[in-house]
Amino acid sequence: MSMEAEEQELWRRYRDEQDVQARDYLFLRYSSWARGVAASVARKLRPGILEWQDHVQNARIGLLEAMSRFDVSRGIDFMAFAKPRVRGAVFNGVRVLQSGSSTRDDRTADRMASLSQGSVDDHLSDFIDTVLGLSIGYLLEEGVDITPDAENGEILLDALSQLPSRQRQVLISHYLRQVPFQDIAADWKVTKGRISQIHKQALLGIRTVLQKQRYDRESFF
Repeated sequence: MSMEAEEQELWRRYRDEQDVQARDYLFLRYSSWARGVAASVARKLRPGILEWQDHVQNARIGLLEAMSRFDVSRGIDFMAFAKPRVRGAVFNGVRVLQSGSSTRDDRTADRMASLSQGSVDDHLSDFIDTVLGLSIGYLLEEGVDITPDAENGEILLDALSQLPSRQRQVLISHYLRQVPFQDIAADWKVTKGRISQIHKQALLGIRTVLQKQRYDRESFF
């Protein structure tokens, strides 16, 4: 099956069957493209209106909205269909006050708390796990384009694909969509502590995959 045919099948599964794995793959496939749209919009705006990652978050919200409305059977190119919606989401993010949303400092605190969970008898091991976990999170959020066509994106895309479904969904929601732990927990009807546990398991899972494949930091830069 060609790449084009495979993607059409993923769109069909997502639209007709609400297939979560198909949705996740498509989101990762176009996430870096949405970042590019955010960059083109941000260059037209006055510096300092929003932080760069806020523009990226808004673009990815627009991407998800476009994905939910896209009908592959119409024969329209997805990026042509989605671009006005992604651009509009970035502009809307500038116009709308984000009152009540979690700040980046809050998200960082959640990640630190998640990764510091462990044995109190092995502080060095916990410290190493925390540093490595935050580094992987940085790669997911800002450092690497996670698409099959990107130079190193296939490395992380492959690692994500090997995680259990719930772990993969937590990482996609939190790092790519910038959803706070408490909001993921509310959506899943579990405690924030449970999401924190899944988050740590997921980052350590990616670390294990990368170690098995003998990838190091230099592989990404």
